[in-house]
Amino acid sequence: MMSSQLALTRTGNPDVINFANAEIAEQVQVATSLGAAPGSTPLRPDHAEMMARLDGVPAGGGFERMYVQGQIRGHRELLNLNSSYLRAGSDPQLQSVAQMSVPIIQRHLAILSNLREMA
Repeated sequence: MMSSQLALTRTGNPDVINFANAEIAEQVQVATSLGAAPGSTPLRPDHAEMMARLDGVPAGGGFERMYVQGQIRGHRELLNLNSSYLRAGSDPQLQSVAQMSVPIIQRHLAILSNLREMA
């Protein structure tokens, strides 16, 4: 969510803006469905490092490329996590979230693939 919020301040690309807004809205929806405050989970060290690098890139094409690449990595990781939970998870609420999330993540990866080609 933080990288998408940053993207809204660093890009004028309408496709990136649309994706970032959708990503923020969906992050809020998932967090709320889990009873968490959106953006309240601390960043893992690798994600914090990526955010620091992204924050250091000025607005424009270089920022957009780095943002899209980071989103692709994150979405692939989320897809693997949710797919694994669908196969072996035991909490019905988390199973439901994973079931809902997998097609959304797959759709996001398709959008991101198109954005990567344009960036």
